[in-house]
Amino acid sequence: MNKTYDVIISGCGPSGSLLGYLLAQNNIDTLVIEKEFFPREKICAGGIQHRALKLLPFDISSAVERSITGIYFSLRNRDIFLKKYESPVIYTVQRPFFDGLLAAFASKKGCRIIFGEKVESFETSDNHVTVFTRKDKNQKKKYFSKVLVGADGARGTVHSKILDGSRIRKILGYETELTLCDGPGTFDLKDSIRLDFGGVKKGYCWVFPKKNKLSMGMGAPFNRPKKMKDYFKSFLADFLMDYYNEKGYAVEKRISGVKIRAHTIPVRGKNTPFCSFRIIAVGDAACLGDGFTGEGLYNVFKSSIIASDCIHGALMKSDYRFTDYRKRVNEEIYSDIRASLVFTKIFYGSLGIFYRIMKGDNSFFASCCKILRGEKTYKDVINRLKSFRFGDFG
Repeated sequence: MNKTYDVIISGCGPSGSLLGYLLAQNNIDTLVIEKEFFPREKICAGGIQHRALKLLPFDISSAVERSITGIYFSLRNRDIFLKKYESPVIYTVQRPFFDGLLAAFASKKGCRIIFGEKVESFETSDNHVTVFTRKDKNQKKKYFSKVLVGADGARGTVHSKILDGSRIRKILGYETELTLCDGPGTFDLKDSIRLDFGGVKKGYCWVFPKKNKLSMGMGAPFNRPKKMKDYFKSFLADFLMDYYNEKGYAVEKRISGVKIRAHTIPVRGKNTPFCSFRIIAVGDAACLGDGFTGEGLYNVFKSSIIASDCIHGALMKSDYRFTDYRKRVNEEIYSDIRASLVFTKIFYGSLGIFYRIMKGDNSFFASCCKILRGEKTYKDVINRLKSFRFGDFG
């Protein structure tokens, strides 16, 4: 007789691992199915906001490579300045190690994890969910559970079936990594990141330092891929000229072997579906990217915490409609995403003004840092902006 799990989670990224940990902590019989083998390559800047770190119920300090207190700003790669905050606002990690660490926490807590197996489809009945997987061309399996969770990202099986053709807002990201050397040029990136605005409409470039690498990338709305990639290559060359104090052939040689990878960050709208009978999605599978920064880990962790509570309640009551999950995600996560989209329009609509404010007004910079630390919200800053008193953001 086939075993029926309480919960099957498709995907062992941060959302799936954290949810597996929380469910196992409550003695809920949980299976995570992950298509890759760990450690896996992951396209990501590897930045974790301070507010995201505070949500984790375990210590991940062994994964932290840099604590970031400073930000170099530039506007179309010009007028560069550095701002420092009194406390860390972002921490950087190598995602292969970080994801493996979270999976290890889940496993130690009692969550079963199967690697190298892909969830290909599923069927829902009144009594259970049947999950069909493939390990290789000839090896197909099926599992049964009371609840299926999609933690399989923006291209996953559960994500796609829940959306069922619904259109969503997407942020396109380009990313690459270079070996970190102490450059003799302009930037000291030991505890600072670099952000460049204005290269394309509503987009920015970034440079995040790790222990031995620099993660560099660009994000912007999905409708300008060629213009984005062209500007990113130009930014990359200019940055390396400044950072390494090199020119011409030396820079071309350094970046000639660089592999630029693309990925998408889904950002939900008001009516984007993210749960149904016996099925819920968390993290990127639920389209919970931040509308301004594109950052996802805070909402990833928040959605997994909410999902854990709601799944526990569903199993206790045998009620798998997940109306409480829909309500809480809308109130506790989507409201902030909506505010981030409003802030995006305001910020990029007056980019030159905001750049001058950021450069000259430390209180505005501090307010932005407080958002990253979880001490302020987008709504707090928007309410200040409505008064147009740009000199008072403390």
